[in-house]
Amino acid sequence: MRRFRMKALPVIALSAVALFAGFLSVGQTAQAAEDEEYTYTVKLFAGNQGEITKGGVTASRNGKASPAGVTISYDKDKATVKGLKYGDTVYINYQDAAVVTDERYYVKGVRRSGRDNSEATESTFSVGSDRDYVIAYGIKGDMVSYTVNYVDEDGTELLDSDTYYGLPGEQQHVSARYVDGYQPQSYNLVKTLVQNEAENVFEFVYAPITEPTPTPAPTPTPTTPATTTPATTTPAATPAAPAAATPAAPAAATPTPPATTTPEGEDTEPVGGDQTTIPDEQTPQGTTNLDDENTPLGQQDLEADRPGTVVSYLPLYIGIGAAAAAALAIMGTYVYLKKKKKKAMAAMSAQQIIEEASDMHDGNK
Repeated sequence: MRRFRMKALPVIALSAVALFAGFLSVGQTAQAAEDEEYTYTVKLFAGNQGEITKGGVTASRNGKASPAGVTISYDKDKATVKGLKYGDTVYINYQDAAVVTDERYYVKGVRRSGRDNSEATESTFSVGSDRDYVIAYGIKGDMVSYTVNYVDEDGTELLDSDTYYGLPGEQQHVSARYVDGYQPQSYNLVKTLVQNEAENVFEFVYAPITEPTPTPAPTPTPTTPATTTPATTTPAATPAAPAAATPAAPAAATPTPPATTTPEGEDTEPVGGDQTTIPDEQTPQGTTNLDDENTPLGQQDLEADRPGTVVSYLPLYIGIGAAAAAALAIMGTYVYLKKKKKKAMAAMSAQQIIEEASDMHDGNK
């Protein structure tokens, strides 16, 4: 029985390693399926001092509003955005999304659910997880105005400027608005309001979204059918001509097909397709702090928010690590017991030799 257990130890260790590999492959498969099929939901709640209006929330994908599969629903308590995919953009312009029901308050911004009104945060972002927001309110006091501009890189106005009100000395978060065909360089701006209203200016700069597909497509497509057709019919007609004309016709027609029938034109068309893509250099930043000009633009880390990458599979990875540790422990125990058994057998053999020598000695007597 003891010998059987010793022989079974390597089998158990190998089974643990196989189980480890199986867990790992299941985790990778589940992550891939989640990436393809999972959609996200963003909710905006009214809070205690106001109500939600039917506006102020926009969803976009690749710079285009109202992406397929995305729905936005409103009631007085909340706005719900469903069907979002990883990397989609949600614009929440809280000044338009809510109205106060108590005149002592004003709409200050948005906050993440479960946090205090003083912790207002950015309200436009790239989607990397499900999110719940609540309208943040402030108590009115000695209010000052601030202006929000929306311009392109040349300074041309893209939308009418907005004027809002806040308290001096408080940091004010302002969200970019969606502009069709343009992408903001930063989704959100932050600035501390001051008494001098001329200094309370937030300016969003937009760049046009480039579409790389229309440029290469027209070049190969019109020329290929126009020149290829006569090139193929000319050799077909020349065999019927006299023998003297035959060498001249192929010589003139032969260079034409390689020059015009280029496989590159056929390969380039499906690469772009009808998709509108945003180059990496156009990727908007998360939030820019206007109080510190030396502060670089903060890129939003989607992977940190994304479910399934670290948090969701953490128990699985812990289990995998435990299985691997158990396999190593079993192998170590097996080697230790095997060595111990050899020493015991060697000791028993020496004892038997001594006993046999003693018996022989007694027999001789």
